[in-house]
Amino acid sequence: MNLTLVILISILVVWMLAAGWCGLMRRYGGFVLVLLAGLALNWAWMIWGLGAKPLERPVFMAQAAATGYAICAFLAGWLAGRITRELRANRPD
Repeated sequence: MNLTLVILISILVVWMLAAGWCGLMRRYGGFVLVLLAGLALNWAWMIWGLGAKPLERPVFMAQAAATGYAICAFLAGWLAGRITRELRANRPD
């Protein structure tokens, strides 16, 4: 793998962890900020890194995919947080 790909995958992993953490802690405003920051970085990469035009169909499809990734990470974190809170509430004393 080349260095650019490693950096891009690392940024994606950190972004997904941040979205999952927002779901885990029920930080809805934080999730919106994480989502917008990730979409801005994705858009910048598509425009300046790959040379795409801002209103091309692949740019919109990449943004839709990134939004889907973030929502899935948020929901996975939310579900994990809900399960954890239920287990803590129901443990015997």
